[in-house]
Amino acid sequence: MKEPKLKKVAYGVAMALAIIIVHFVNVYVYTMPPIVVLLVAIFITYLGITFINKSGKFEQNISLIKYNLLNAIVVVVLFIVYFTITN
Repeated sequence: MKEPKLKKVAYGVAMALAIIIVHFVNVYVYTMPPIVVLLVAIFITYLGITFINKSGKFEQNISLIKYNLLNAIVVVVLFIVYFTITN
């Protein structure tokens, strides 16, 4: 397997941020129908991925261990923040 790029981790961070932002807005600012929540989350993720693709900072290779560790951290933070917002 070839070395993963930091760009793949950044895609996950963009998706996690989109979910957190949309969930926060849905809980505390304005309650939206589920289809609107989904579409807004997709749009924010698209904006994040577009920004990542235009930036050259994320093209560096990282080790597989670092890649898996960063992905695990992103998932744990996503769960903690999501359920903190819910409560």
